[in-house]
Amino acid sequence: MTPDLTPLALGLAYATLLVSVVTSRVLRLPLGKDLIVSALRMGGQLALVGVYLTWLFEWNHPALTAGYLLLMLGAANYSVLRNGGLRLALFPLTFTGLLLGIGSVLVFYLAFVFQPSPLYDARTVIPIAGMLLGNSMNRSIVTLERFYSSLRDDTDGYVSLLTLGASVDEATVPYLRAAYRAGMGPWLAVIATMGIVSLPGMMTGQILGGSAPMVAIKYQIAIVLAIFLATELSTLLMIQLSRRRAFDSFGLLRADVFRERR
Repeated sequence: MTPDLTPLALGLAYATLLVSVVTSRVLRLPLGKDLIVSALRMGGQLALVGVYLTWLFEWNHPALTAGYLLLMLGAANYSVLRNGGLRLALFPLTFTGLLLGIGSVLVFYLAFVFQPSPLYDARTVIPIAGMLLGNSMNRSIVTLERFYSSLRDDTDGYVSLLTLGASVDEATVPYLRAAYRAGMGPWLAVIATMGIVSLPGMMTGQILGGSAPMVAIKYQIAIVLAIFLATELSTLLMIQLSRRRAFDSFGLLRADVFRERR
């Protein structure tokens, strides 16, 4: 059992933010207040989640777990569109892609790899889904933003491909390749240096919780592979499904799929 943190210990952890606050003041950047507000907001949100998860784990009902997963998916999908500069008109399509990508990987790993008992055990389902969603969200933001912004910025090149007889699928391939590479790059760096540069979160948490290092490593390998597959499927599905709304009958990219620039 991992020892609890005292209020004093948690307060000292918050006090380390003073380093960044002082730095921002020295550099005359108005970031100190935003940092403190964000950190306090994080603490409040996590405290509420802690209370809710305690209740959710005690009840351990599949309907409640499924409802919370849908809430997580909706919040992640909103964040992808907002940070990717895309309008909420794409929400149903990108949500479907995220649901299919995350859901299929989650079910497979629960049924055949982690095998909790019962299968819908909230203590297993929620943390794993959170790891899959968090990483898929980051990769999806990069990939979707790069795909659609590169199409918008290179309208002449894209239209030229259409004029030469290419279909929408064929004309968007170069932009999809570039976006896919941009989203994949950070992941390759993380996987290649894992265990040397950093000890991953799940492994560290299990070791702190008392698990043997080799057991923690096995779980970490499994979750990394699950995350990679989930990010792969969800990102590609989100692009593929959102394209049905993003292009008009002439194959041109709709201007109204983008959020207004400020």
